[in-house]
Amino acid sequence: MREHVISADGDHQAATYPQRGSGRLIAGRYLLLDVLGRGGMGTVWRADDQLLDRPVAVKELHILTQGDEEHRIRLGRAVREARAVARVPHPHVVGVHDLVESEDRLWIVMELVEGPSLAHHIAATGPLTSRHTAALGLQLLEALEAVHAAGTLHRDVKPANVLLRRDGDAVLTDFGIAALDDGEFLTTTGELIGSLEFMAPERVTGAEVGPASDLWSLGATLATVCGGQSPFRRPARLATLFAVAYEEPVLPERLGRLRPVVEALLRKSPGERPSAVGAHFALQRIAAGEEDIGPLSPPTVRGHRPSASAAVADAMTGDRASLTPAGEPIPTAQHTLLLKPPPREPRSRRPRRPKRLWWALAGTTVLAAGVNGALYFTGVLLKEAQETTTTSQVVVRSTTGWQQATGASVRRGDRITLRFSSGEWTVDRQNMPMTGATGYDAVTDKSLDGAKNCKVKPAAPFGVLLARLVGERETPVHTVGRKLTFRATGDGPLQLGINDAEKCTKDNTGTLTVQVSVTHQP
Repeated sequence: MREHVISADGDHQAATYPQRGSGRLIAGRYLLLDVLGRGGMGTVWRADDQLLDRPVAVKELHILTQGDEEHRIRLGRAVREARAVARVPHPHVVGVHDLVESEDRLWIVMELVEGPSLAHHIAATGPLTSRHTAALGLQLLEALEAVHAAGTLHRDVKPANVLLRRDGDAVLTDFGIAALDDGEFLTTTGELIGSLEFMAPERVTGAEVGPASDLWSLGATLATVCGGQSPFRRPARLATLFAVAYEEPVLPERLGRLRPVVEALLRKSPGERPSAVGAHFALQRIAAGEEDIGPLSPPTVRGHRPSASAAVADAMTGDRASLTPAGEPIPTAQHTLLLKPPPREPRSRRPRRPKRLWWALAGTTVLAAGVNGALYFTGVLLKEAQETTTTSQVVVRSTTGWQQATGASVRRGDRITLRFSSGEWTVDRQNMPMTGATGYDAVTDKSLDGAKNCKVKPAAPFGVLLARLVGERETPVHTVGRKLTFRATGDGPLQLGINDAEKCTKDNTGTLTVQVSVTHQP
């Protein structure tokens, strides 16, 4: 029988498992029935707890209880893993029931979640709506808050490590690389633990890791679930690591109102990311269908927070398309939690050691040499000390022609970088849909050919974000889209606008927020 499963290392895969009806009895209590998944760290079985007469998931760890020092270390990690998860009783954190030693190996007995992984669900039915994604994000955020309160980090939040119960609620699984917050880093020589495209920048660069790192991974997960693609996935491992550490995320327009939250969670610096409370209130508003998500900073008074499970129910009821294309309930393919190596036990108070990834990457991608070498030769790592950069946020209106980018004083030779932050607009509020900084797609733009004399830049689509430097001799119009960097060839004010001539903007609506950075050369 061929079925979709989640591997014992948390990755979704399709595989054929012949070992059904094993009949093995573990610890005189757990009868193994059939295999649910396999991976490098273990095999997960569907089993029957004969003492309590209930179905369970049993993870058979590929670690002998008798062996050398390496085996003993891995065994200790497995025990700490089970303890870490078991002490977090939460409806959106998978439950750990028992930890037993049998047949010279260790077995972890867990809650059996009868539902697909989030990765499998979106692969089968397509991306979720922003409301549905926000509702599930609320549940995962609450789960992470509980995990962090217990002094534990998850370290591998991704769609494959989220299971969906039959009622649609999310369950955070696979604490295989979770680490107690004691300064330890769980890798073995030549091995980088975790999924690269969902790994926070500070993990990639060997900086301090904390709860904000899990929030970054949550942001990448939400972007993938709603946008349909990972914002940092690249063809090669080293390119993916480089993108996580230094590049802006690739976020599609379909994120809608979820975009500001995702962008805030994916900020490179942990200190610039919103708190869990701030993200919670923003996701709560999106899940409720509110237009204004409010600030992403934590409120003075925490106040009452509605159940995240209720938010999922509301979002699913309000938009059936977020379930399956046919409007059917979420599939009930049977999957279960899969765990990886555990965290270390808390130790006595001592200074925290810097966490370094360089040695861990040596056997896989040689990240330190590859990334820093690439940065050196592209001139990104070593900048001229004399350079100064000014950055400001500019709101560009669709109802006005060219608008000056306030505070952006430009001189010849300066490097100008424009980044779309948030917002939507339209060139015809009665007939045309809203769009973002990239403007309309080719088909939609073609439908406006009758009004093409309204375009500021004929070769670019209606609605795309444009920029120009008035002081330049020929005043070229640049197509900005989501991001643009160019050199100023003259002095003068920087102007931004929509690709729709001022004479045609009376039926427009909407605004975009754009980050403007000007680097002055020495």
